Amino acid sequence: MNQLQESILCLSFILCSGIFVFIKFRREKYSHALIIILILTLFLKCYCAADQYLHEWDERFHALVAKHLIDHPLKPTLYEISVENYDHQNWVANHIWLSKPPLPLWFMAASIHAFGTHEFAVRLPAIIFSVLSVFLTFKIASNVFSPKAGVIAAALHGTHGMLTDLASGRLSSDGVETCFLFFVGLGMFQIFRKRPGHFTLLDYVITGLLMGLAIMSKWQPGLIVLVILFVYHFDKTKWVRHFMFCSLSLITSLLVVLPWALHCWTHFPAEAKWMAGALFHPMTIQIPGNDGTWYSYLTDFGNFFGYPTYLLCFIAILFAMKQQSRILLTLAIWIMVPLAVFSMAEIKRGTYLMISAPAVFILLAFFLTEKIPQMRYDKLVKALSLVSVLSIAIYSVEKLYLFSSKKSRTKDWSIRLKNMNPAPGSIIYDEPHAIEMMFYHDVTAYPYSKEIAKE
Repeated sequence: MNQLQESILCLSFILCSGIFVFIKFRREKYSHALIIILILTLFLKCYCAADQYLHEWDERFHALVAKHLIDHPLKPTLYEISVENYDHQNWVANHIWLSKPPLPLWFMAASIHAFGTHEFAVRLPAIIFSVLSVFLTFKIASNVFSPKAGVIAAALHGTHGMLTDLASGRLSSDGVETCFLFFVGLGMFQIFRKRPGHFTLLDYVITGLLMGLAIMSKWQPGLIVLVILFVYHFDKTKWVRHFMFCSLSLITSLLVVLPWALHCWTHFPAEAKWMAGALFHPMTIQIPGNDGTWYSYLTDFGNFFGYPTYLLCFIAILFAMKQQSRILLTLAIWIMVPLAVFSMAEIKRGTYLMISAPAVFILLAFFLTEKIPQMRYDKLVKALSLVSVLSIAIYSVEKLYLFSSKKSRTKDWSIRLKNMNPAPGSIIYDEPHAIEMMFYHDVTAYPYSKEIAKE
C-alpha cells in the first residue's frame, strides 16, 4: 500500500468513525459512542506508530535502555558495555542511565521481551496507555457532569494530535510521557469519583499510591495529583483533617519512590547525585532548541487547545466563584497551575502541557453540553467552546501528515542497519546512528572513529 492509499484509508476511517459517533451521540447511546471512540483512538495510534524506524528524540534512547532492562531490570544502561571513557553527566552517551524513572521503561522492556526487538514493540505499551487514558477521561467527565460530556471529552482526547504523536514515539518523551499521563489520569479518576468531602482515609492512601506511580514515570510533575486532591476535597470545616490526610497521600507516594531512590543511591551514587540535581535543570538550564521566552507556553497552549480556551478558563473561575462550583474551579486550576509553573522554566517543551489536556477536554465538554441558565451570554460561551473544538480538530488532522511529502514510513539508514549482520559483541566505530545500531543488534557502537576515541 502506497502513501496515498494509506492516507485515504486513514481519512476514510476517521470520517466513518465520526459519523457513527455522532449518530450514537444523538440517540443517547453513549456507551456505544465511547466504544467507537476507543477503536478510533487505537487505530490512530497504531497508524502513526507504524513508522519502521526509531525516532531521534527521545524514543531511540528509551528503546535501547528498555532493551537492556530485559537482562537486568534494576540496572538501567544505555551503553551496555562501555569500551571507551564516558561522562556520567552526558545522558546521550553514558553507561548507567537514570535520565527517566524506570516504570515506563519496564513496560517497554516487557513488550520487547514478549514481541521482539521491533519499533512497534517499543510503542505498544504507550498505545495501550493512551487508549486507557481516553477511557479515564470519559469516566471523569461522566462522574462530574454527564455521559454526554464524557463522550465529547473522550473524543477530543482520543484524537488530539500531540497525544497521538507522543504515543507513537514521534515526539520527545514519547511513551514515557504517555505512561505518565495515564497514571496522572488514574489519580485524577480516583479523586473525582467521589463528591468533595466524601473521601475516606483509604481513598487518600490509594491516591498517594497512584501519585507515586506517576512520579515513578516522570518525577516531580506527578505532584499535580496532590494539588488537585487538596483543592477538590478541601473542607473548610475539617481543614486540619484534610491537610493531614493529604500529607499522608504525599508520604505514601514517597514510599512508592523510596525503594528505587535508595537502590540508585546505593548502586549508582555518582549518577544518582547528578540526576538529583538535574531534576531541577529545566527551571534553570538553557538548552539550544528547547528554550524560549516567558510567553512560549502561552502561544503553545493556544495552538494545542484553541485560543478561546483561555477565556473559557477565566469564565469557569468566575462561574465557580459565583455558583460555588468546586469542579469548575478544580478544572481551571488543573489547567492553569502547570501552565504557570512550566512558564517559569528555562526549558520549554510543548509536550509538558499535555498534563492539563484532560482538564481542557472536560471543560470544553461541559460548556458544550450543559445548559447554564445562571450564566449570561451562554450562547457566546458555547460558540467559543465550539471554536476551540474546531481548532483542536484542525491541529489534530494536520499532525497526521496525511498527504505530506515529508512523511516516510522508513529511513535509508534504518534499512541499512537492519540489513547488517554484525557478530554479537562487536565494537563498531564511526556509525552515525550508533544508538539505533545497538538497539537492532547486540553490539557496542560509537558515532566517532577509533582514532578520535583515543585522543
